[in-house]
Amino acid sequence: MTPYTMLHLALAGAFLVLALVHFVTWAAVRSQRVQLWLASSFLAFAVLTFSIGLTSREASAMIADTRPWLILGVLPSIPLPYTLLRVAWSLLDQPLTLWRRVMLGVALALGSVRVLDVSWSVLTLPTAGLTAEALSRATAGLSLPLFWLLATSVAGTWAVEAARLLKRRGAMAAAVLAAALCALLLLCRELAIDAGWLPGPPLFALVGLPFLLFATTALAILTARSLRGADLGTGIHRYRRLSRLGRGGMGEVWLAVRTGRAGFHRLVVLKRMLDADAEDPAVQVQRFIGEARTAARLHHPNIVSVHDLGQIDGGWFIVMEYLSGVNVLELVRRVESGGRLPLEVIVEICQQALRGLAYAHERGVIHRDISADNLVVSFDGVVKVVDFGIAHGAGDPQERVSTSVSPPPGNRLTQAGGIIGKMPYMPPERLQGAEATVSGDLFALGCVLYELLFGDLPDSSLNGHPLPHGQRPEAPAAYQQLRNVLGVALHPELERRYSDARAFLLAFEPVRHSLPAVDLASWLRENFAERWTRERALSELSDPTPAEVETLLTREAAAASGADSEATRLLGPRAAPPVAEQETRIIQRPR
Repeated sequence: MTPYTMLHLALAGAFLVLALVHFVTWAAVRSQRVQLWLASSFLAFAVLTFSIGLTSREASAMIADTRPWLILGVLPSIPLPYTLLRVAWSLLDQPLTLWRRVMLGVALALGSVRVLDVSWSVLTLPTAGLTAEALSRATAGLSLPLFWLLATSVAGTWAVEAARLLKRRGAMAAAVLAAALCALLLLCRELAIDAGWLPGPPLFALVGLPFLLFATTALAILTARSLRGADLGTGIHRYRRLSRLGRGGMGEVWLAVRTGRAGFHRLVVLKRMLDADAEDPAVQVQRFIGEARTAARLHHPNIVSVHDLGQIDGGWFIVMEYLSGVNVLELVRRVESGGRLPLEVIVEICQQALRGLAYAHERGVIHRDISADNLVVSFDGVVKVVDFGIAHGAGDPQERVSTSVSPPPGNRLTQAGGIIGKMPYMPPERLQGAEATVSGDLFALGCVLYELLFGDLPDSSLNGHPLPHGQRPEAPAAYQQLRNVLGVALHPELERRYSDARAFLLAFEPVRHSLPAVDLASWLRENFAERWTRERALSELSDPTPAEVETLLTREAAAASGADSEATRLLGPRAAPPVAEQETRIIQRPR
């Protein structure tokens, strides 16, 4: 064999070994799909390189019929552009948006056309002396332009994506850009040789080296980072994502499992940061990390626990406790649909939330985003304050967002004009531009109390937030006391509202003593029986898999409606469990 053939066979063997290594790693871990895309890319380059080596002018003299090897060598034209693009987007932590899906579809279509055209040419050309070079000349009319279009498009996409994200992704994007530029230079050399402008043997197989060797090195760096400070007995990655619970403009929330030795596992919630083009990436990262640091130093039964902060696929993530329960927003939706919540349940929810806020305020943390969707009631009867994404220390300078940013539609916004927070939950002084204070958190909780009683947010356009008329025949005195508490909590003048969370909490005491005792855990389990059954089944899984979890999370709404018929009776004849079911899958919702 000639040195040219031996070089390609050696490269094919090296590509094959690397493909097997990444396939085995992906099969053992299953936490990063980039392993699968890398393995597929290495395998495709192994096939391509092997075929080029056997069908070169020097080697074809030893093979009677090279047509099967030529067809084999062109088959990677279908999967290779797809896998290389997925490698780039995975390493740069980019979501698979619509236009990226379209790009992948076009790449698969062009690759299929090339395979069909080359296969037809191979079958119609004479067998004798059929080499890769002869086939290239024979298919110059259609297939060759498609080939160069695919190759340059993939390398160009790597370069463009990396250049666009250079500021956000730093070293990772710079390395992607360097690999793409090296590949483009090699492609220019191959194109010049193919067009006859330069002499020399074609070495197209070397084009894959910058892509794949860089990707393997980058993946090794990410793996080393994930192992730093971790228990080496748990495997390469400590967290395995199971099912996505929700997605917002800045992040997505996953149900995940924390793995360990001897079959140890624990369900957690993994909140993963996504890129938001409308905001400065540095501010976004700083806020995300600040959320983790703030919540991690707050240890209270009524505040969600944060376990970890790290990076995966180049993106930051927070690991929080998994809250098996019901979002307070769902209770509001049921009241909105005509149902009623027992007054003792409303009081218990607000008192527990105030205990968490009092603890945070005493440690100098203002939440700034208290709302019904940031309170969760667990099936253990514990109310948790969640999402400290825009919390800040009392007395610290408060950032403002650009007034040119257009907030998303709807009334539950995390940004209102140039003020950070949700506008319907803000006190009048905050809407006029004043700094956020602990009083703003208490006013927002008063808005939540208003929602739980009346099913809607108070109208900020009306002076003094007048309360709707109504009676509670089962507890008229307690209801009137609760209206009085609400009147103070929502008073337009700052000086006449509750001074701190402890004062607000004490104001509920007379109301609580005039109401029957409540077991919040039993009430919740009774009124959400189907979900309680699902959560128990989820907790009993010995080694949860994505398929098992998805089956539990997507149980038919009809079954939930039938199982929660008792909840409909207790909450009101017009309650709508199927609508509420759509909300509660997101137990901790991203902003």
